[in-house]
Amino acid sequence: MAVTERITMTMQELDRFKLIQDVTDGRLKPWRAAERLGLTTRQIRRLVTRYR
Repeated sequence: MAVTERITMTMQELDRFKLIQDVTDGRLKPWRAAERLGLTTRQIRRLVTRYR
């Protein structure tokens, strides 16, 4: 039987997570996510790598 766990995120963390997910899925360009989060494209690439 699968066990599910619950985590708590702030709205800001959830928005960041969804943007990284969109970049990973190819729905959003890394430079656009960087612009929206106020980060560099290199930081976005590192976050995407950690997410994967």
